[in-house]
Amino acid sequence: MPTPRGRVLLAEPRGFCAGVDRAIEIVERALEIHGAPVYVRKQIVHNEHVVRELEERGAVFVDSESEVPEGAVCIFSAHGVSPQVRTNAASRQLNVIDATCPLVSKVHQEARRFARDERTLLLIGHADHEEIEGTYGEAPDRTLIVEDADEARRIELPEGTNAAFLTQTTLSVDDTSEIVDILRERFPGIVGAGSEDICYASQNRQNAIKAIAVESDFVLVIGSANSSNSVRMVEVAEALGTPGKLLPSVELLDPAWLEGVQTVGVSSGASAPEVLVEQVVARLAELGYGEVDSVVTAKENVVFRPPAGLERSKTDEDGTPGDTVAGDAHVADAAAGEEAAGDAAPAAGLGEATSRLLTRATARIEDLLAAERKKWGDVDDRMTQPIDAIAHLVAAGGKRLRPTFCISGYLAAGGELDGSDAEEAVASAGAALELLHAFALIHDDVMDNSPTRRGRPTAHMKHAGIHTEQGWAGEPRRYGEGVAIIAGDLAFGYAHTVTETLSGPARKVWNHLGTEMIVGQQLDMALAAELAPDPALARYVAVCKSGQYTIHRPLALGATIAGRDDLHAAFETYGVAAGEAFQLRDDLLDAFGDPEVTGKPAGLDISEHKMNLLLALAATKDAEVARLVADGQNWNAAALHEALLASGMREEVEKRIDELVETAHKSLEKAPLAPGWRERLGEMAVQVAYRDR
Repeated sequence: MPTPRGRVLLAEPRGFCAGVDRAIEIVERALEIHGAPVYVRKQIVHNEHVVRELEERGAVFVDSESEVPEGAVCIFSAHGVSPQVRTNAASRQLNVIDATCPLVSKVHQEARRFARDERTLLLIGHADHEEIEGTYGEAPDRTLIVEDADEARRIELPEGTNAAFLTQTTLSVDDTSEIVDILRERFPGIVGAGSEDICYASQNRQNAIKAIAVESDFVLVIGSANSSNSVRMVEVAEALGTPGKLLPSVELLDPAWLEGVQTVGVSSGASAPEVLVEQVVARLAELGYGEVDSVVTAKENVVFRPPAGLERSKTDEDGTPGDTVAGDAHVADAAAGEEAAGDAAPAAGLGEATSRLLTRATARIEDLLAAERKKWGDVDDRMTQPIDAIAHLVAAGGKRLRPTFCISGYLAAGGELDGSDAEEAVASAGAALELLHAFALIHDDVMDNSPTRRGRPTAHMKHAGIHTEQGWAGEPRRYGEGVAIIAGDLAFGYAHTVTETLSGPARKVWNHLGTEMIVGQQLDMALAAELAPDPALARYVAVCKSGQYTIHRPLALGATIAGRDDLHAAFETYGVAAGEAFQLRDDLLDAFGDPEVTGKPAGLDISEHKMNLLLALAATKDAEVARLVADGQNWNAAALHEALLASGMREEVEKRIDELVETAHKSLEKAPLAPGWRERLGEMAVQVAYRDR
């Protein structure tokens, strides 16, 4: 028995992301279908163990498509390739299978769109990374690579240049936020994609490393030296003051690293297989670190479907007959590029279709705001401040839930991408929903006195700060709130502008949606003022502000545009359940979430006396919470937060979320949806209920 020396903190999530899983499965299936050899351009993913295993099975890895024999199978790696590579492969008549990660494909699609709009593209990332090489190739004559904050400060663009930015997906929001802020400050008219282009896995693994690093004496990150996200995980730990090492394999673990170490943190990069983690944990046990505790910071339910013809059926997986496994689970994922939209397999194009419509909705917002900014900027630049506030919020990212659910409702109801008026209407409705959400957030931040939103200063705080810096007359707070109120009003007006073409039934759903959300906000304010812990009323607020506004009504709006009123009942049951789960998760994140992950301060609802559903439930079941809530004149937010944590409500609410997700799933069992959409909507309910931001 080894002498006990300490313990291991095992980060979760860790290891393979959905894009890596998909890429490896593509090579395995290609070998099964075509036989060895199949050729893979570059490493399929950045991990030597994975590459060796696939080589043993018959995969041949090459540096260039020109090395592949004419007519042979050639697989493009998960990092993507340039158009020139595709042209070269076609000229050699290669049988190409594209394993590009869907998130990378979305960035390529956006690069093409920005190039068509004649924008100069500022591409944030590492110049020598394969992903950047591929994206750069989409528009090399109008793309500049920005590797760090210093380059962002030095880069010069001719006056009047229309600019856009995109980021390497395997960088995290933390990695890119400073660069993006610098570019926005230097080039005020710059546009960019939302944070959904950032790889969820890179961010999640960095968040997990932060959680274990602060409790560890030493951190091991399992991954290869050419894995960008693995290297960055070590840097994140060291930035928090915890030494760390990148460990490609267990054979390279040096026991001398562990001298004086009581707690070892262990994680792995997004391209490292779990077997390597198991080997390292076993070796640590031999060295006396036999106690292993998991630290869970997020649950990942993302699945990216392989190309048509390579999916594994349920028969392949468990030996029983069944349908093809359902497609992508990421709520706002962007599956492969435009060229894949005509896939014959019914469910294969779900992500692609959603992405195409979502991209068009975002483009409509950007085009509208750009036109409005030019129109009013020609009169006086000061008139553009509220427009810029809207653009700033929209471009800062967010989950795009409402337009995604609207588009999903349209496609689930059998809506087509056929250039029809209905297709145009749903893209406009998606844009309108995001603008309506911007209106709600900007005003909500004023009402809640929130200092940050999506990790950045809120509109009213930003403009109050500008007032102070400039030494203008009057009160900075009132000026900042005034700008924010006007910005919210404009966003509300713009939302209605882009829905002018909606038909009668769709217009009715749209109008009801907006009114419901606003009066729900009024009830939310009233409950906060009266400090009335009424779970029924708090649940009604949650239904109005989340269940209906976020999920049910957008789904119904999309289905109505597709001419399918018969889905309203199923979508209502699904939307109310998933929406309440979404709101309960929001309450939990507000009370107990990490501000660095959520992008807003923790405990804001409690500090602002908001009687959310979590607090209302706790006040009816825990005497100490009830006592503190009742003493409204001497509100003690810190004590209330502690009492809420001690009440056990967190665990009870998690159980309630599980029940609501199950209700959402059951509501779709008999709904007459387009192929693949029952599974996809079920996965989306899981995604909104178990998110970490």
